Amino acid sequence: MTRHAEPDVRRTQIAEALLSTVAERGLARTTLADVAQVAGTSVGLVQRYFRTKDELLRFGVEYVYQRAEERVREVPIVPPIREVVVRLLETVLPLDAEREKELRVWLAFIQASLTDSKMAAIHKAATHGLIDGVQEALEGAQRAGDLAPEADAAAEAMALVAFVDGLSLHHAATGKGYGAAEIRAALGTYVDRLFGGGAAA
Repeated sequence: MTRHAEPDVRRTQIAEALLSTVAERGLARTTLADVAQVAGTSVGLVQRYFRTKDELLRFGVEYVYQRAEERVREVPIVPPIREVVVRLLETVLPLDAEREKELRVWLAFIQASLTDSKMAAIHKAATHGLIDGVQEALEGAQRAGDLAPEADAAAEAMALVAFVDGLSLHHAATGKGYGAAEIRAALGTYVDRLFGGGAAA
C-alpha cells in the first residue's frame, strides 16, 4: 500500500485484506495486525481509518454487501423476468472464488450480528434491500403475465431469499452435493416451479 494513496483507495485495500483474513482465520482470530500485514501496511495506518477492530469489522460487512449490490445493479432488467430473478439471486450465491470468500466472511459476520446491534442493522438493511429487489422483479413478472396474478410477490420474495441463504449455508457447511452446478440447478428448479413449471424459451 503506497504512502500517498487516496483515503478511499486505502480503505478499500484494508477492506480487501480484512475479507481475506477473516475468510482464512475466522472473525475471532483476526487482529488488526493480521489485516495490516495482508494489506502491506502498518497497524498505525489501519488505525488511522479504523480506530477499533469493531469499526473495521462493521466497515467490512458493509463492504461485502456493497459488492453484492454492485453485482445486482449490473443485472440487466430485460425479459424474460424469470431470468432476471435467477440472475439477481445468483449475485449472492457462492458460484466463484470471490463469492466463496464473501460467503465465509458473511457467515462470520452473521454470528457477530447476534450480539452487535449496529452490525445487525447493516445486515437487516441489506437483506431487506435484496428482498425488495426480488419482489419488484416478481411484480414485474405478474404485470407481464409470466407469474400468476394470485401469487403473493412479497411472501415469495422472502421465501426465495431464505432459500438462497439455505443453499449458501449448506454449501459452506457440507460442500458435498452443494457445488456451483448443484446450487444453480436447485435455484432453477425452485424458480421454474414458481413460474409455472418451466424455464422460459
